[in-house]
Amino acid sequence: RHKPSTTKVLVSSAATVFHIHLRVFKRHKPNPSSLGNKYFAEHDYRNAIQEYSTAIIKDSTQVAYFTNRALCYSKLERYSEAIQDCRKAIELDSHTVKGHYLLGNALIEKKMFTEAYTLAMEQRVKYVGDILQALLVARKKKWDENEVARIERESEVFKYVKGLVEKERKELLDEAGNDEEKVDDVNFIQDERLTRIQKVFEQSKENVMVGGHPNVATVDEKYQMHIWTRFHLTLCTTRALHQVDGITYERHSIETHFEKIGEFDPLTRRPCTRKDLIPNLSLREAIEEFLAENGWAAGKHDI
Repeated sequence: RHKPSTTKVLVSSAATVFHIHLRVFKRHKPNPSSLGNKYFAEHDYRNAIQEYSTAIIKDSTQVAYFTNRALCYSKLERYSEAIQDCRKAIELDSHTVKGHYLLGNALIEKKMFTEAYTLAMEQRVKYVGDILQALLVARKKKWDENEVARIERESEVFKYVKGLVEKERKELLDEAGNDEEKVDDVNFIQDERLTRIQKVFEQSKENVMVGGHPNVATVDEKYQMHIWTRFHLTLCTTRALHQVDGITYERHSIETHFEKIGEFDPLTRRPCTRKDLIPNLSLREAIEEFLAENGWAAGKHDI
């Protein structure tokens, strides 16, 4: 019987050993999610994202893969991608605490405060007040920017009108020639005209702001009620609620009262639960209208 050569035996043995090691390697090879966790612990967020992405390709039903990748995106300040992953995670599991938390943070960073506030109220998170304050600050900043633009436009209009007056002055002076009396009359009339125009523009500024607040004397009567009635501007977030007694509360405040003190009206002391609360749309619209024209108020806790 022919015996196999030594070379063939060695090759066969080497192949066997290779396949054994390959099976062992495959058995113990870290999965992409574990590698992602490893990279995340090392603050290597880009490689962690790659591993979590690989894990998602293999199994797109795992909520943790999306929330972990969302966290990496947040660390890199790639908030739009973080929001997408959080929404997918919530789509897979509407009760994912991590998904809602990361989504709320990403929305805040993207300055999507209204949506972040709505999410916070739905999830009853503790930092809803911070979101609300950020929303008010954002509205105040937006109003300030619009106010600066308005003042600049008025300044340009004033320069234009002043230029027209000076042009007319020059034409009239040319017509007056050497007649000193006519020259004096022209200068007097044009100077008076410029003074009146300047007063109009100055009065416009005074009507808008007096010491950082609107001049109440120039505010419509329907707004004076809002100005002198003390209430939290959190109402402007479309979360104003009222109940059968007609008393209006800010949603977060009244719900906190229910949770920490008891389910009763803080003023009338009558039994009251969340089911008894009704959105006060009329007040919401009034405040929104007021803030649209008086954005300075968004920066104040009370009026």
